[in-house]
Amino acid sequence: MDVLVAAQYYQISLILILAAFAIPISRKIAVADIPILIILGIFFGPVLEIINHTFASDFLTQFGNVGIGLLGIMIILYYESHYMNFRVIRRHFMRIVSLDTLGVIITALVGGALFSLIFGAPFSIGFLFGAIISPTDPATLIPLFKRINVKEEVSGTLVGESLFNDPIGIILVSIAILFIDPSSSYISGFSGIVNNLGLIGGAIAYFIIQVSIPAIIGIIVGFSVIILNRFLNFENLIVGLLLGIVILEFTALEATGLTPFPAIIATGAIVGNFSDKSIFWSRESNFQENLSFLSQAIIFLTLGSMLTRAQLGTYALIGIAMTLLIILVARPAAVMGSLIPLFRRNKRTIDLKTITFFSMVGPRGVVSVVMATVPYAVGVASNNAELIKYGPTIAVVVSFIVLFSIVIQTIYVPYISKRIFSEHAMNNTENQQSENSQ
Repeated sequence: MDVLVAAQYYQISLILILAAFAIPISRKIAVADIPILIILGIFFGPVLEIINHTFASDFLTQFGNVGIGLLGIMIILYYESHYMNFRVIRRHFMRIVSLDTLGVIITALVGGALFSLIFGAPFSIGFLFGAIISPTDPATLIPLFKRINVKEEVSGTLVGESLFNDPIGIILVSIAILFIDPSSSYISGFSGIVNNLGLIGGAIAYFIIQVSIPAIIGIIVGFSVIILNRFLNFENLIVGLLLGIVILEFTALEATGLTPFPAIIATGAIVGNFSDKSIFWSRESNFQENLSFLSQAIIFLTLGSMLTRAQLGTYALIGIAMTLLIILVARPAAVMGSLIPLFRRNKRTIDLKTITFFSMVGPRGVVSVVMATVPYAVGVASNNAELIKYGPTIAVVVSFIVLFSIVIQTIYVPYISKRIFSEHAMNNTENQQSENSQ
């Protein structure tokens, strides 16, 4: 076997072995497994240099010309959408829409202003950075909410937000590149729509296309598989059939320039809510659950190991500072700006304690890491000086924000959820007792 190929297999085997150790370690020290996975990645990556950072970076963002990060998110989203509660989504639809539109835009603007202020970059570059870190991460939130006891309407809203805000983030990245480098081939499809409909009209049309077409495809595919199974009865092979179909959805939509996640979410939601729950569907769900966990483990370990010692020394402090600014400034501004109007309109729709909790929960994830590679690549392709200058800084700072936001929030969210919602429940009980006594 070629030495280089053998070295890559050793790296992959080590990542899988470390993933297995993360669970018992996290149980022993009573800490969520995600921070443990990231810390193990950092320890065996930049600290000991056993996992090569170039391999880790390429594995996460370039494996199969797509990256194990996006492939892992595909698997995670497909499995978790099995349990999507349509009642919660329908009931809190306006919350999710507001967070996914106004919230993402505010995050991009505030994050962009912070980046420009700290690094002395033009605001167009700052806005590009803000757009990249604007989506929240379902791969972190979904396992997190399995560990903590919060109301389904709270977890459902935040998970729903994270499932659907990637297309908006991608559109904002395209808008930023349109301002910085209008001739870039990266935005050829988007710029064509903008030229015909204008910036706002083009962005809205592009968003509708990016969400509605894949979602319709996913719904049709989900129901088609259920109907076909009733006639053909794939039995245990339903596992391979659906995994193959989901990968096909991902590949085909990526090839056409459409975001595949709405299709994958729709297929998983239809299969999870409308299948007949026979033993073979249960086996399919169990298989996807295990595959989803493995994907999470690989993603977070690789995130930790893709950095270098030099980057840790140079960017760790600024990375922590930027993470805290995103957590304490950009996220609260986005949540308050998008949800306070709903609160003022109807206080029964959402309360201030829930808004406070939302403003403290918003980890960034793999989609941001993958998009962070775009600025420098576009700059090199079109010889754009600004993107070449700031692209590497954006990539490294985004990586640190993703790492630190995941570690920090998976540690403190369980504590603030108990504090906010236990007090909320006590206040509701006291108010109810007071009303009864009157």
